[in-house]
Amino acid sequence: MEGKGSCCRELDIKSFKERCRMWMPGKLNGKKVNLWQVVACLLEAAGASKPALRSVEKALQVQPEQADLHLQASRLYLKLGQVDQAALHCKKAALGLGPGSFIYWLDRAANGGIKSSRMDDSEMVFSFAQEKEIIPHAPTNDKTAQFNNSGLCLLENGRYQEALVCFQEALALGGKDPGILHNLGLSLSKLGRHTEALDYYKEVQSLGISSAELLNNKGYSLFYLEHYEEALACYEVARQYLPRDLGLLSNLASCYNYLGRVEEAIGCYRSAIKAFPKDATLHNNLGICLENLGHTEEALESFGKAVELSPGNNTILLNYGHCMLNCGRLDEVYDIVEAILTVEPNNYPAWGLRGEVLAIQGKMGEAARCYGRALGLAG
Repeated sequence: MEGKGSCCRELDIKSFKERCRMWMPGKLNGKKVNLWQVVACLLEAAGASKPALRSVEKALQVQPEQADLHLQASRLYLKLGQVDQAALHCKKAALGLGPGSFIYWLDRAANGGIKSSRMDDSEMVFSFAQEKEIIPHAPTNDKTAQFNNSGLCLLENGRYQEALVCFQEALALGGKDPGILHNLGLSLSKLGRHTEALDYYKEVQSLGISSAELLNNKGYSLFYLEHYEEALACYEVARQYLPRDLGLLSNLASCYNYLGRVEEAIGCYRSAIKAFPKDATLHNNLGICLENLGHTEEALESFGKAVELSPGNNTILLNYGHCMLNCGRLDEVYDIVEAILTVEPNNYPAWGLRGEVLAIQGKMGEAARCYGRALGLAG
């Protein structure tokens, strides 16, 4: 009863030992062995990458600073096509390899890209200028393409739930088409169902596709789930592929800002402004970051430029007003508030800002009435 079966088991054990020597240097030589890592190595040796990754993730919960674990996670994520996560764990392993080291893998994964029928979405805030009524042509016998194209049309018209149904039908008919999977993820993201959207983006990556557009959209969902570090990894790798993309730079800057890396956020906004100098939102966001660092005069310049480019934008005007308030330019703040309230009498933040000005001037009765308006307590 020995023979063949025992021989196979012995070969597997030898193979596993060789892999352990390759990927776990010094593990059994004075270092604490993490049981989950041992399980992960066994699973990886057996070719089960997904279960192995789950075990590595559990091992990292026990030893989050262990470089070997991050390196193993990086390797497994790369096998599964998730170049963003591979880059993130490579950085955590402190190997000095930044996201640019993964550009080769990104190029290879994006070779051919997602089918041209998919919808590109490269900004944190989605908008469409006009309703599209023409459904892209598809052969009458290609029901998969018809459902997919109808879904794209509905998606662009803001009818996200209906678009989702179309993409689900296309998927049922056409199998695991990466373009359809990507569109499903995008529809779910539009509906605020970001956890489900991520599952589809990961499935596309497992098929060998990790285009910059896909990474950007995956980062978008991660951002809204408040997984800022993981979102940042997506954006950093995608930027290697599209270094001057406006939406991508804006998303990257937002992540840096939320992670407290304000200087890097400023760098992104400045890069974006060089490419798109007439974008008011970029100037506004740069102003916010500069003000957060205490660079008030520079912030005022940025807000002023934003107002010049978009004079009717009350959000930008309010930011400009608050910055002026910090500089003690009360008369100018009051003028800004009056301009806002003339157009939008129930703008509560504007009433609050007016109250702040009056309180500084010692007009507490008037300030109290303004605060009441700001809280919606008075008409």
